[in-house]
Parts: sequence; structure tokens; C-alpha cells
Amino acid sequence: MSTPSCTCTVGIVINPLAGTDIRRLVSSASPTTEMAKVGAIRRAVIGAISGGARHILLTGDRRQLAERALDRIERDLEPERIGAFTTSIVEAPPYDHRDNTVDAARRLRDLGASAVVVFGGDGTHRDVVSGWRDVTMVAVSTGTNNVFPRAIETTLAGHAAAAVACGHVALHDATWRAKVIDVEIDRADGRHERDLGLVDVALVASSFTGSRAVWHGDTLRHLVAAIAEPATVGLSAIAAAAAPCSRRAPGGVHLSFDPHSTTRVHAPIAPGRYTTVGVAEHHVLANDEPVYLDGPGALSFDGERDVVVGPDDRVTLRVAADGPHIIDVEAAMAAALGEHTLNDLTHPEQN
Repeated sequence: MSTPSCTCTVGIVINPLAGTDIRRLVSSASPTTEMAKVGAIRRAVIGAISGGARHILLTGDRRQLAERALDRIERDLEPERIGAFTTSIVEAPPYDHRDNTVDAARRLRDLGASAVVVFGGDGTHRDVVSGWRDVTMVAVSTGTNNVFPRAIETTLAGHAAAAVACGHVALHDATWRAKVIDVEIDRADGRHERDLGLVDVALVASSFTGSRAVWHGDTLRHLVAAIAEPATVGLSAIAAAAAPCSRRAPGGVHLSFDPHSTTRVHAPIAPGRYTTVGVAEHHVLANDEPVYLDGPGALSFDGERDVVVGPDDRVTLRVAADGPHIIDVEAAMAAALGEHTLNDLTHPEQN
């Protein structure tokens, strides 16, 4: 489904579990507290209101992060903004699961959100895109692995989202199109499954998904990365050491691993944790070029093991260019200023 027409509606996706997984225990990553999330959400709402949003939709959760962020928010607003907007909270699910975020993204789409601010790490953003592939979003990092989202002051994230949602800034002036890794699994029993990753998809030797996180490089068999930038942490950092590929460049890179290979790569696999792996070979991928993998093992999506692959299953991966529209906050804010610079306001006769 295409991005909805401008409705001046901004969605805010909150993952209460972002930044709390096991990688916080096995690495030196710092936790993201609930109070920090509440403050970040509150600032995003204020920014969206200042940017002109008339409707703000927030995803609910059992910890009531959205409700806490909205509590007495009027006292932080300019007087002329009070009463000029509405807020709604999408009903909170009774349990925590990634499907909640997938479903929430679909509901925001169906409720008419034109732009969304997403709080979370790579996994949360993958879930949003799984539910709404061509969503227009500001990707804000609050997770453990933060390759896809960036550290952004959330006041500006909300303002930029509103500028796009309300049509103050044209989509082509303030956004770029992200890549996705499309995954197809042909099961030995004839079933056909589809999934996707945003940063990387790996086949690991272990068929155990349990804790989900991948923090031992010696289990890696194959890795396909759509983002392979040197200044990142995670499995994609291994790909960056072999064949860097920026998030805005076409295609990606495929690596196969051999613990006995003399080609060794040393990379940060998690915050404060490095690994050394043997790379058998690597190949630069064009858009939509297929990579075929055979089981057994487990597929890791953006750093988290999620799907077990049997010995007779076949996996096909492709880097595609039709992912979400990412709002460039700096570009959006610059475009939103437009002619309303101090010089224009001081000398209107020049316009």
C-alpha cells in the first residue's frame, strides 16, 4: 500500500523492550530506562505539535509509556498550541511480542498516519517495516543494536515528522528510500515463507533461537548485509571490514565464513564486544541479485536469531531498494524553514 496522503497525523511507535535484551548482559551496552523513553516520547510529541501536527497516534503498552509521556503535557506547550491537536493511544496488547509492533504499524497506516517516529533498535524498526513496508519514518535509536536508526534529538524528530505529514515539506525534499533484505524460505514440506531484514541477515550454525542474540562469530556461516558501514556495531561491521556499503548505496555484500580461513576479520559484534572470524569469500551484490543458502541452521535478522532452517530447506535472499521512506531530519528542518528565515522576516519586501 502506498503512503497515505497528507493528513497532518503523526504516529509514534514505542517498543518498551528496546534496549533490554540479553546483549545488555553479555556486552558493555548501557540500558535505556523507562524514564528516558518517557522523556524522549514527550519531547517528540511536543516537537510534532510545534511542527503543526493535528493528530498524534501513539502505540500503547503495558508499562503505559505513552500515557506517562502525555501526562500534563499542556504545561510544556506554547499557549497557542493548546487545544489545536488531539492525541490517541492505540490499545495496548496484553503481552510483549514483536508481532505487537508489526500490528501497531499496520494500525497506524490504516488510521491515516502520514509519518511515524519509531523508537527502538534495529529489531523494532524491522518489525515496523514488516507491518508497513513503505512507511515514512524518523528512525530514532533506543535499542541495543542501532545500525539502522540514528541518535536524534526527539524534539526535532517529532517536528520533522509533522513537517512531512502536514505537507509543509515535500517527500522528495526530505526523505530517502531505505533498502530491505527480502528473505524467502522454501521448506522441504512445500511451505513457502517470507520475511525481511533491514541491516543484515545471517545463517548461523546453531539451530537454537533461545536468547536470539548472536554474539559469537564462530557460529556464522553466511551473512548478507544491506548496510555495511565501518562506524557501526553488529554483524554488519564484519561485512564493512570486507566490502563497505553505505545505507544509501545500491545493493549490499555477501560473506561466507570458514573458521580455518587465513583471511581474518576483527570487528565489534556488540557494544564493547569484539570477535574475530575467518572469511572464506565475499561478493558485492547488486539490487535484487539472489543469494541461495541451504540449511541446517538458524536465520538471524538484524542481529537476532528468529527462524530455524532445516537441512532440506532452501533460503533465497535479495537486497531490494523499495524499503521505507526515511526522513532526513536535518533536510526536513531546513526545508521547513523555507523562506521563513530571520532575514525574510526582517525584510519581507524582498520576497
